Amino acid sequence: MTGSTKMIACLFMAAMSCLTGCMVGPDYKVPATTLPAAFAEMPKTLAADTDSEVRWWRRLNDAELTSLVEHAVTANPSITIAQARLAQTRAAREMAQSLLYPEIHANASLFRFRGGTSALDVPAGMLNTEGNLYQLGFDAIWVVDLFGGTRRTIELAQATEDSVRAMHRGVVLMVAAETARGYVELRGVQRQLDVAKLTLDEQRQTLAITQDKQSKGLASDLDLLRARTDVEATEAQIPPLEQAIHQYIHLLSTLLAMEPTALSRELLPVAPIPAVPGRIAVGVPADLLRRRPDIQASERQLAAATAEVGVAVAALFPQAALGGAAGLANRTSNSLALNSAGYYAAGPAIDWTVFDAGRRQAVVKASKAEVDAAKATYEDTVRRAFAEVESALVAVERGQATRDALKRLCDTTRKAVVIAQRDYQRGILDQLQVLDTQRQADRADMLLAQSEVTLTINVVTLYKALGGGWEVTEPLPATRPATTKSAQQGVNP
Repeated sequence: MTGSTKMIACLFMAAMSCLTGCMVGPDYKVPATTLPAAFAEMPKTLAADTDSEVRWWRRLNDAELTSLVEHAVTANPSITIAQARLAQTRAAREMAQSLLYPEIHANASLFRFRGGTSALDVPAGMLNTEGNLYQLGFDAIWVVDLFGGTRRTIELAQATEDSVRAMHRGVVLMVAAETARGYVELRGVQRQLDVAKLTLDEQRQTLAITQDKQSKGLASDLDLLRARTDVEATEAQIPPLEQAIHQYIHLLSTLLAMEPTALSRELLPVAPIPAVPGRIAVGVPADLLRRRPDIQASERQLAAATAEVGVAVAALFPQAALGGAAGLANRTSNSLALNSAGYYAAGPAIDWTVFDAGRRQAVVKASKAEVDAAKATYEDTVRRAFAEVESALVAVERGQATRDALKRLCDTTRKAVVIAQRDYQRGILDQLQVLDTQRQADRADMLLAQSEVTLTINVVTLYKALGGGWEVTEPLPATRPATTKSAQQGVNP
């Protein structure tokens, strides 16, 4: 082994040892987060001893809702976009990892040359030289990660990929919640439309009775106008409700990446508002740290910012590289490998920016400031997530109380309507009292429908705040969608 070869081998071994050497910059540690042992607003109807469900929408016991949500989380365009963003960051991380390895280039060339010498130096007829030159070789360069800049770059790329992956989970959660919310509101509007139609039928019956009594002189013209006014007012409420039903169907179809009317045949038939489960598994506040995609994304962004400081600090130090080149050259291609002139060159190189007027130091300061901002953002994200759950717990508890009170009110007002109609026919009550009683009952029915929608949406909001649902990875159910041909073709409108 020649002296040059030994030197190259020693440099190679030294470079290999540097790969496990020092890494400048701060090492990342997950920030310590103090959370209470339980939620303060926990209602008695909810459970704190178990973790929140993954497929929480199935707890609403509505097969149509389950089918819609599980199709949406596989077909929604927002999820496709998030998956593409994740693929981009994965490729960026792979590119960063490749910096740890040598870069090798192979080359081959053919040159046509012609040269000449002085006529005094060569015999006559040999003044000019002309021919081909064939070359075959390779060159390599390896930037040695002396101070961990490359490894910090890999940490940065990995943390960025993890953050985007968490954002992807957040999109899945958002799509599931928005689909569930749209479906619940659709069923709520259908319920309100049924209430309005039932109210209209009752008002028309009252109008018919009033017309009969007015024709017999037992009711005034004013009584007749009041009854007709109620009918017309209720008739005016129906078109906006019908419009809202179609708009919610359009929204749900769009969430499932279908053309707007693809689900009309499937969803136009009236169905009940999904009932909330008897018990909801909430878990404990510490579960939010591993379940909420926004918290996960924020924590990974803090890790990326910390790694970026290491990259900036490593740029302050020298950069070392090992390079080399070798090859063969001959004037004929058929003897290139047998009788050729060989060449090689190898050795280390060091690059160190001695003066840049403080630019790299400013980059380090900016990176450290970004860490401070990312840490504050993470802490704020945790606080906001905790507040969202507490607010959702209150909303569910108060929503249940409101619904129960309105159920009792509906029972009372309906009994009052029966009594009022009976007494009106007997002449005990006047027509105005009957209409007021009917209005109270109709108003109570409408409020009950709205409260049931609000309560179910509050439960959906609670599940979303708890961070459940993004874990779904099952393929599209074979029975979805089982509607019209246009619906099946609506995935690519």
